[in-house]
Amino acid sequence: DLTMVQKWPVKQAVRCYAEKPRPSRVMETGVRAIDTFNPMAEGGTGFIPGPFGAGKTVLQHAISKQADADVIIMVACGERANEVVEIFKEFPELIDPRTGHNLMERTIIICNTSNMPVAAREASVYTGMTIGEYYRAMGLKVLVMADSTSRWAQALREMSNRLEELPGQDAFPMDLSAIISNFYSRAGLVKLNNGATGSVTFLGTVSPAGGNLKEPVTESTKKAARCFYALSQGRADSKRYPAIDPLESYSKYLEYPEIREYLDERIEKHWADLVYEGKTIIQRGKEANDQINILGDDGVPVEYHERFWKSELLDFVILQQDAFDDIDANCPIERQKTMYGMVIDICRRDFGFTDFERCAQFFKGLINLFRQMNYSEWRSEKFEGYERQIADYLNQQLSK
Repeated sequence: DLTMVQKWPVKQAVRCYAEKPRPSRVMETGVRAIDTFNPMAEGGTGFIPGPFGAGKTVLQHAISKQADADVIIMVACGERANEVVEIFKEFPELIDPRTGHNLMERTIIICNTSNMPVAAREASVYTGMTIGEYYRAMGLKVLVMADSTSRWAQALREMSNRLEELPGQDAFPMDLSAIISNFYSRAGLVKLNNGATGSVTFLGTVSPAGGNLKEPVTESTKKAARCFYALSQGRADSKRYPAIDPLESYSKYLEYPEIREYLDERIEKHWADLVYEGKTIIQRGKEANDQINILGDDGVPVEYHERFWKSELLDFVILQQDAFDDIDANCPIERQKTMYGMVIDICRRDFGFTDFERCAQFFKGLINLFRQMNYSEWRSEKFEGYERQIADYLNQQLSK
């Protein structure tokens, strides 16, 4: 029926809303390294840069399965065909935990593999955003994901070169930064004319050549996006997934008073301060580890070892997550609050170890108990059993 067809130029934003306030709610993704450390706002923008093989696509798939959104739009922009085929094979089999229906029912896939024309590659990203705005105008929460915006920028470069425009840095268009900023600004939370709210949250991946985060696409995206989830090659190589670097990554939404209020009400008072405390523990652990590597195990005081192992505890329990495990793949915010609270409480204690071997042995045992806890169903007998075991294990050490 042609009366149902709507035509709209994809490069023009759909602006049928009363106002566009600042984001004031957090979008839960079920990924601890994002929700606990660098939360993404509903109607916010973020990007995931990282070298090839660091897990950008797997992370995007994990977010698309469990994010708190009504509609998911995945733009496969210049990706390898096997990755796109994976989405088509996997998604129809998945059940949406929120509705009990098939996940495919609320997923839109815009498929544009690397062997398709350059002009289509440019259009696909804009098409995804326009469809997102269309659903936002219905008062829905939409999550748009583009994999990868680097291929989109390469398409812009090729078209710019063919039009014989003046090239900028690395032969990208001169106005690359403005193009990216204009695109990212189309996302956001809106108040519709009928008083309802709708949102488009945008999350793109960037594949910098050779993992170089100083190249033009990453630099321009950094100016436009408010969340930065840097994937590190070192973490990926040591199988610490998701390989989000806790010190390089950031969320500027933590600075918004509206978001802070939301976190204080939804999770716990002064949650943002607890997050900064966790980042400090990781920073101090990294510094202690550098000293241990230079001077050797015996060459540094035992406190250095304790500092390092506390950061490892935080890393293994909170930052690492198994995207292929039924329980650990999706961590609700209540569970994150409990686990993070337990870990921070342990990190604040002083155990007074006499030698570094005893310290390492104690923390390895503790990490193992917490890992088993992560694989147990929330608030099940098994989960509470591990909670008691951890309490006993700590008391044994503190009573020595």
